[in-house]
Amino acid sequence: MKTRITLSAGIFLASLSAFAQLASTEQNWTPTVEFEKVEHNFGSIPEGPKATYDFNFTNTGKESINVITAQAGCGCTTPEWPRNSIEPGKTGKISVGYNSSGRPGAFSKDVNVIFSTASNNDKQGTLKLTITGNVVPGDNLKPKEGNAVIIPAESAPAEKKVIGKGSKNVVNSPIPQ
Repeated sequence: MKTRITLSAGIFLASLSAFAQLASTEQNWTPTVEFEKVEHNFGSIPEGPKATYDFNFTNTGKESINVITAQAGCGCTTPEWPRNSIEPGKTGKISVGYNSSGRPGAFSKDVNVIFSTASNNDKQGTLKLTITGNVVPGDNLKPKEGNAVIIPAESAPAEKKVIGKGSKNVVNSPIPQ
């Protein structure tokens, strides 16, 4: 009896490990897609506007594929991807935008794209796309033609003096040169 229980437990554990291996193999599936390129360097871009690049790809496999998601590491990078299945031989694109506002200097951002077969969402694979560049700070210190120029006064507070009843307040403060 003890041998039978041990044998049954052994068979049960072996079958569980076989299923676990099958599941991990399915998760490590490599999508059959071909990207024109997986890295894009924007070069120098001005601070402020959003820079966007389209990563174009072709389904080179024999079955339809889906883009499950495209995940960026932070909110400054926003990917957009097709929500429909990509048939064999057809193309798709993943647009990756970078918000340069308030982010001067060099950057490198990754987007992890998760694909699956259209027939089996458990069969998934991930590919990485990368954008790089250098954000050139805006020239906020030089006044532009037609704009007012504000010159800070000295650090001493202005004094208010009242001349008489019903008169206006006079503020004595340094006049900027």
